[in-house]
Amino acid sequence: MTSTEHLTTSIPTTSTSTASAPTGPSWTAPTRPRLARSRTEKMVSGVSGGLAVHTGIDPLLWRLLFITLTVLGAGAGALLYGLLWLLMPLEDAPAR
Repeated sequence: MTSTEHLTTSIPTTSTSTASAPTGPSWTAPTRPRLARSRTEKMVSGVSGGLAVHTGIDPLLWRLLFITLTVLGAGAGALLYGLLWLLMPLEDAPAR
């Protein structure tokens, strides 16, 4: 068999099912709450509380991270906290 004959030969396929193959996974990614400053879990402005609600990490750990970045990072933690304070919207008021 020559190389051109090998390329032109086809492999027989059998089609026993008329159902289409699945197009993708049937699961959906978990949804996270909107990133917003917390009204209830706050000490200064609610940034750490909002990050905690969004990520599922305790707000105390976020506060420690900001303090550590401020002390060891030449004020980077305070700058980041201030930017988040300005950029993160306030959480919606609870419905009455």
